[in-house]
Amino acid sequence: MPRLSRESAAALPAPSSADLDLVAALRGDLLAAGFTNLHVAELLGEDAVAALSREQIAPGQLQVGRLLAAQRPDPGAVLAALWLLDVEVPAVVVDSALPGVGAAGLVRLGLAHRDGPLCRPSVDLRPFQVAGGSSTEDLWVASDLSSHQVDGALPAEHVLGIGQASLTLASITHRRPVRRALDIGTGCGIQLFQLLDHAEHVVATDISSRALGFARFNLLLNAEALRLDPARLDARVELREGSLLEPVADERFDLVVSNPPFVITPRATEARVGERYTYRDGGRTGDELMAELVAGLPAVLAPGGTAQMLGNWEVHGEVDWQQRPRRWAEEAGLDAWFIQRDLQDGPGYAETWLRDASEQRDLDDYRGRYSDYVEDFAARGVSAVGFGMVWLHRPEVGDDGSSSVTWCRAEEITHPVDQPLGPALGCTTQRALAVAREPDAVLDLRLVVAEDVTEERHQRFGAADPEVILARQGGGLRRIRPVSSGAAGVLGAADGEFAVGQLITAVGALLDDGTVDVAELTAGLRGEIRDLYVDGFLTEASGEGAGRF
Repeated sequence: MPRLSRESAAALPAPSSADLDLVAALRGDLLAAGFTNLHVAELLGEDAVAALSREQIAPGQLQVGRLLAAQRPDPGAVLAALWLLDVEVPAVVVDSALPGVGAAGLVRLGLAHRDGPLCRPSVDLRPFQVAGGSSTEDLWVASDLSSHQVDGALPAEHVLGIGQASLTLASITHRRPVRRALDIGTGCGIQLFQLLDHAEHVVATDISSRALGFARFNLLLNAEALRLDPARLDARVELREGSLLEPVADERFDLVVSNPPFVITPRATEARVGERYTYRDGGRTGDELMAELVAGLPAVLAPGGTAQMLGNWEVHGEVDWQQRPRRWAEEAGLDAWFIQRDLQDGPGYAETWLRDASEQRDLDDYRGRYSDYVEDFAARGVSAVGFGMVWLHRPEVGDDGSSSVTWCRAEEITHPVDQPLGPALGCTTQRALAVAREPDAVLDLRLVVAEDVTEERHQRFGAADPEVILARQGGGLRRIRPVSSGAAGVLGAADGEFAVGQLITAVGALLDDGTVDVAELTAGLRGEIRDLYVDGFLTEASGEGAGRF
């Protein structure tokens, strides 16, 4: 099937949310058809599903072609063909697969369009599974047609669907109960699905009215699973148009999440081609959007509120990558934790984001945009760009009305981590803030080694003692850190019977052979044990949660 032109794709409207009964009927049809991740995987097979995750549809098209040849095709195969695999489907077959809405209903909703007797997709509509508090829900997400459905580069107003970045943000968010939450740059609304599970009320902003149209449709389509009243959507979630924090000025939130349009784009490109990708480019120079967003967060975070985001930061010359993000947090007066997951040089960064919107399909335009990147980075002295996760916290206000920043951490973690990461990040930050407030209070805790932590010793054959002792985490951030022989002794004795301060004193006495400064040794052990507690190698024996002191 020929792909839609870029111009034709741009002209397609966002789905219609006007007919609530028709949206509800579609939801019933999708459920009855078994249009879920599990059933689609069963129909297409492992190889085709893996290829689809790489935006390769040929294996799936071959398999679904065989399925559609049946006298009465499986409804799930019909829907996978239409929306996932860019296959034209006869309208009469769509009518059979979706008896409640039929092909005519899909056209009214803006989900498909007719080409004679055939139906073609107007959106990308795919199943999405979300883990809630005690159950897993099968949902559906509508977004703009993806790169394998559009000829040439994606339209500038493209609304992104389920992508790795949105899944990463969802997995790193600490799901604590909150009264009010804010999603900045909501796009098609993926973060809303899980925010509604633990927030009483959610506000979502986006500069794109088209994106908000998709978000509203997705909320209505999944209203039953999300426990929303379609007729009173605003009672739980509000969608507001505007840039970054502008739509929520003078409001306060307990949790802010954002996958903001942080992608660095040479402004020369925008001036030359007269457009920018609103889903990823906030229209600022360099990483100014990230700096602006961090600076504005104290105005919308309630005391004790947190923000979790994805972002990137420029590295200028030989300057340490930590310098810029640390400065943003310090100037904003926020506790902060920056985890750099990737670092790319200028050409590598350009290639990543030019491929993201399929801009490599027009070779002349690709070369021009690539040159813009190289020249922009050279002119501004940018040697690399870091990408990672951001956690920010507005300190509580003291009795005297003052607040102070107590904790700021920046580190590079590029190895695989355990997902979802949100619980580990939440516990780590709670412990870190508690230790920052009262460093010595941890010494009074009865601690045990976390269940996922193991010990690793390295020594030469015949050696009396190990040269290196490592503590290794099996979950969370999967840290591996060297520990001193003294700290290893404390870890070995930490069974929850005695306070960790007592164990440190005892180990210090055991190591006193007359050649060491015991006071210096125990002081070092206290710092090492604090770090091991913050990072989750040690946990409270009571099991009553992190950061209780």
